[in-house]
Amino acid sequence: MSNLQEMINLLFSDHYKLESASAVERTLQQLTEGRDLVTVILRNARQAHTSMILAVDGADGAPIIDDLQPEPDAGGALAGRPLLLVGRVQGVYTGFQSEVQERIVWNRYDALRLALPTAVFQLQRRAFLRAAPVLGESNRVTLQRRGARVLDGLCADIGGGGMRVLIGPPRDFPLYVGEKLAALQFSLNGKVVAVAGEVCSMGAIGRSGTPPRQALGLRFLDLPEAVREQIIQHTLQRDRQHLRSTRSDLASGCNLAGGI
Repeated sequence: MSNLQEMINLLFSDHYKLESASAVERTLQQLTEGRDLVTVILRNARQAHTSMILAVDGADGAPIIDDLQPEPDAGGALAGRPLLLVGRVQGVYTGFQSEVQERIVWNRYDALRLALPTAVFQLQRRAFLRAAPVLGESNRVTLQRRGARVLDGLCADIGGGGMRVLIGPPRDFPLYVGEKLAALQFSLNGKVVAVAGEVCSMGAIGRSGTPPRQALGLRFLDLPEAVREQIIQHTLQRDRQHLRSTRSDLASGCNLAGGI
């Protein structure tokens, strides 16, 4: 599963859902004014497409998007097709679910008119940050699989939606993208946390190290909000430390430059 798919799995969850009419209107306007490319994923499509939100319909506020690139396999049979649209608002991943209503011509160009979404989804930057485990704590992670042996791994980084783990390849049944894990067990602020998870991405197995390691992208399932908030606060703290360090380095560089 690609990083895009991993992000989409995180974005389109109830945790980031905004259902008010004002939120929908404001977000569509921001996506339109940004004039940035967006990603469109049609249901049952083999690939993702790029487009741009050209305008919102003055009658009901529904979005009008540029024709999809590359052209969908279905050709002109797009009316009624459900889709996901993902873009960015001020650098933050934002999207909505909709469907194609009809093909139209907008300012002499082929375009698609979408149904007005009933909700929008927007990641909070603080929840999307990733950071290394807390210093001084064990970064060991235990993956409890269904019908297979337990795997031990090391947490490379963690965020409000999941973590990246380094493991040795399983000796019984291979892992696969989409596999549901009975539990991910790890340490957080001195306490053991166990939560269900899902394999979202898999890296190549490294051959240079001893023993060989493989990177896994894991998504948390049904993570208690109190635990999620603790993880987010940790990532925010590490992010602030990184920013302070960067500013200090820049200031030192300026002082050195001024003294030459």
